[in-house]
Amino acid sequence: MLPLRMKVRAMHVRVADVKKWVGRSERSHLEEPWPAAVAERTGSRLADPGLVDVLVRNTGAALVVEITGTAEVEATCSRCLKPFRLTVPFSAVEEFREEPGPPDEWLGYSRYQADELDLDDVIADAVALAMPMAPVCRPDCRGLCPVCGADRNEIECGCVPEADPRWEALRGLTFEGREGPQNGSR
Repeated sequence: MLPLRMKVRAMHVRVADVKKWVGRSERSHLEEPWPAAVAERTGSRLADPGLVDVLVRNTGAALVVEITGTAEVEATCSRCLKPFRLTVPFSAVEEFREEPGPPDEWLGYSRYQADELDLDDVIADAVALAMPMAPVCRPDCRGLCPVCGADRNEIECGCVPEADPRWEALRGLTFEGREGPQNGSR
């Protein structure tokens, strides 16, 4: 089991220097506990620390932030239901503008004030979007038997899944120039 430590606000980057000059950029490497929002959006435990590389560029109208990183996630295989550790690479680009007001998802950019950018939500969204919908422990995982529930990676149960009756009408279907399934082709 991975340790689960969450800070309410963890991932911040200072922008006091970069926001002074148009065209300036700065790189940062963050090594902090994952923000609570990451675990909430992924529904998974993550190994600390979170490792994130950040590039902040001043375009004049805004600060453009590029983030990249990898998350070590405790996942459950969607085929055999066994826990395994999954490495999830992620990246995102977000525009920040210095202006007052609460966060507004309809703006198309994020607001900030003072000399620090809060990257918690950007990182949480990037990790959640990079997570596979149906993670598998390995590409050749055979999963569970649909009849008896045995792990087919460990034993050969010999069960034969029952054919779905909804497809029965197609069993005798043949096409001109091709043999049907009962005559030796696929």
